[in-house]
Amino acid sequence: MTQPRGTLIIIGGHEERTREGDRAILAEVASRASGHKLLVVVTVASETHADWGEDYVRVFRELGVHNPRVLSLRSRQEAQDEQVVGQLAEAAVVFFTGGDQLRITSQLGDSPVYRCLHELYRRGATIAGTSAGAAAMSETMVVGGEGEASPGISALRMAPGLGLLEGVVVDSHFAERGRFGRLLGAVAQNPANLGLGLDEDTALVVERGQRFRVLGSGAAYVLDGSSIRYSSLSEAQPEGVLTIHGVTLHVLGKGDGFDLAQRQPLSPGPDAPEEVS
Repeated sequence: MTQPRGTLIIIGGHEERTREGDRAILAEVASRASGHKLLVVVTVASETHADWGEDYVRVFRELGVHNPRVLSLRSRQEAQDEQVVGQLAEAAVVFFTGGDQLRITSQLGDSPVYRCLHELYRRGATIAGTSAGAAAMSETMVVGGEGEASPGISALRMAPGLGLLEGVVVDSHFAERGRFGRLLGAVAQNPANLGLGLDEDTALVVERGQRFRVLGSGAAYVLDGSSIRYSSLSEAQPEGVLTIHGVTLHVLGKGDGFDLAQRQPLSPGPDAPEEVS
């Protein structure tokens, strides 16, 4: 993919939505649609919560967005409808709700809507997603696996994602659902991918696919497998606990940054690289 000009906002789920709470994450999304720019909420990830789209529209209006809109999209046939593509084509911000990440990719993959989404991102739009919408951002996504258990060799299920962010695997609801083991397994399958785990009410703001900063009340976890010295993962041993030696873990909080290309944290501190203006 050519170097994108846009921004990804990847949210770990259950971000604060109430007026009384700190809605910093959704306020960041809303700020990308300042003025009269179009913000489109896509609910394709969920068949059973049709009201989620209108809930987000209400919140975005409260946060100052003049023109939020729900994109009604429930099937691959609709994803190939030029009228549906037209509703998306002028968006400055696209927001994917939670649900089932396989519904996102199975209904949108290689469709006119999918190609429109990539073109928007290349031109500079913001693509945001929460929970399943976050997991679907990467080239490869986690779609199943035990959470609160040791990493098992055969328990993990992976699938192609939307491919908006290269070289990573994203997992949401991270601490709340005990997903460290399954993200570790995803990194072990291909250490070329960084594992990005996000707590609830926590988000990464990724600029041009190169660097991100952390928003929200929880933590972001970066699992780097490039230093792995040994892994027991193989087709010949499909069962049992996955053994890994030498994986690197970074834990980041609000305001911290990370260079995806260099695989280095950008947190304030004596050893942090200086920002280049």
